[in-house]
Parts: sequence; C-alpha cells; structure tokens
Amino acid sequence: MGTGSLIAIDVLLLYVIFGPVVLLGIYVLFDSIDPAGKPQKNASPEKDPALWTSEDVDATGFEGMGLDGSRNRL
Repeated sequence: MGTGSLIAIDVLLLYVIFGPVVLLGIYVLFDSIDPAGKPQKNASPEKDPALWTSEDVDATGFEGMGLDGSRNRL
C-alpha cells in the first residue's frame, strides 16, 4: 500500500476511535456550563389527552354516535 492510503486509514481510525470521545467531552462541557444544574422535571405530570374517562366524555358534550343523538348501548 502507498503512503497516502496508510495515512487515510490512520486518519479514519482516529476519527472512529476519538470521535465519540470528543463528542462526549463536548456534551459534558455544555452540561457543566448549564446554570440551572440538573434538569427540572415537571412536578405535576400532564394528563395524557389520549386517555379519556367517562367524566371527560360527559364534559365534552359527546352525545354518542347514533343517528338520533343517543348513546350507543350494548
């Protein structure tokens, strides 16, 4: 192999080995600069809008899917 290809392989290996280490170092640096410290989690978890209770359904005025406006019953 020629000198150029050996240098290219060495540079590629350096990027593969030290790339993640450098990125981790940058991440740690920015994390340490953060003035707020640890991220604050929301003390009151938000209600999942996809989960409805029967009270939620009644509060939204849902009247059922029947043609006459009545609730569907089994």
